[in-house]
This record gives sequence, structure tokens and C-alpha cells, in this order.
Amino acid sequence: MSECVNWLLGRGLSIACNLPWAVPSELLKLPRTEKIEQIKVRLREEMNSPNVNCAVIKRFLYLLSTHTQPNWRNRFITTNWDNLLQREIQALNLEVLPAWMANSHVFHLNGTVEELEDNSNRSPFLLEEDPASQRCFTPEANIAYNQMLWDRTFIVVGMSFECDTDKFLLSALNRAEDDLPIGESVWVVVNRNRNALDVSCARIAKALPRATVKSVHSDFDAWQESGMKELQDCGAIAF
Repeated sequence: MSECVNWLLGRGLSIACNLPWAVPSELLKLPRTEKIEQIKVRLREEMNSPNVNCAVIKRFLYLLSTHTQPNWRNRFITTNWDNLLQREIQALNLEVLPAWMANSHVFHLNGTVEELEDNSNRSPFLLEEDPASQRCFTPEANIAYNQMLWDRTFIVVGMSFECDTDKFLLSALNRAEDDLPIGESVWVVVNRNRNALDVSCARIAKALPRATVKSVHSDFDAWQESGMKELQDCGAIAF
């Protein structure tokens, strides 16, 4: 049976692509529906800015495609609204799913600015200030969550699980940790911000007390350049 690396990607990935976009203050007082529409318009504009450089994502996908070991696969899960990673995967022009991928779809837990012909199965667009009760389990979120429960290897990049909508994921995993492999999983947390790194590690450890949590104080690009030792150690990749 193959094993899977679950990549939980937060703003750290977007920042590495020179997309440090945050909701402008002038949008904060808008009604929720109008705010979401404005966020989508403005974030799409920012994604198409010439300042955005996805070299980090291109290198990331190249490293996984060339160094993921047999019987290991990769799944991509994000709390970001942007779809930079999905665009780069689509740019690979895959005709069949390669052995190193568990899915070619990037699971967006908090919604996305990407517009498809049918978005009915996608996660709803969630704002940082939304209560956890605003989340509903759509097919997209259900698939990601149910697959995560059976896996043991997780890489967290640039996520602090600070807002209620992100804390909800850890709470949901906590409810299943006694009975499923997720309870004894290994989490590698990568963040260049020391405070955010410590907070993320503490929250994961609290939600999954039997899990192993490894802290990597580094930006994502530098960690890739260094050879991602933690993934080498578990046998997921080799150089």
C-alpha cells in the first residue's frame, strides 16, 4: 500500500511567490457577500500582476515529480483563496495522474477565487472573521478530510491555525485521533516566522497529543533548497 504526504499550505506559499496580499481595510466594513465578491476581483488582479513569481511552486512540483519515492504520493490542501498552485499543476498538462500525485486537484478548505463551470462541490468562501459554524462540509472538504484521517505524514507550510475556520480542521481531526492513523501521525511545520511556527506546533500538539510534531524555522524556498531532510528521513523523497 502506498503512503501519502499531505501538504497543508497557508499564506507562506503565496508570500514565497511574492503574493503577500491581505484584505484591504476599506473592504472590512462591507456586507459579507459584497466583501467576498470584492476580494475575489482584487485577488485575481493581484495574482495576474507581473510581480508574482511562481518559481517556488514550479521548483516544488519538479522536486516532487523527480524525487518522490516509489509507493509515496503527494496530496495538496490549502487554506489560501488564491489558486497559484492549481494553475501550476494545470500547466503541467497531465494526461494521466502521475505516480507521485494522490490527486491533481488542490483542495481549498476555505474557498477559492478560481471559477469553474460548476462550483457546487467546492468549499464555501470563508473569511478570517467567520465563526467555525460558517463552514459546511462540501464534497471537496469531505474528500480531503476523510483521506487525511488515514494518513500519517503531514507538512504544514506557513499556517498558524489562528482563525476559527482553520482551528476547526484541528478540532475535527482531534475527534478522530483515538481510532485512526491520524492519531499517531508525524507533522513537519515549516515557517520563517518563529512566533507563528511555535503557535502552529503547539496547536497541532494539543489537538493530536500522540502525534510527533517537528519544527522547521525556515522559509519554504530555503527548506526545499536544503533537501527537505524531514521527508528524506521518513523515506518519502530521496536525492
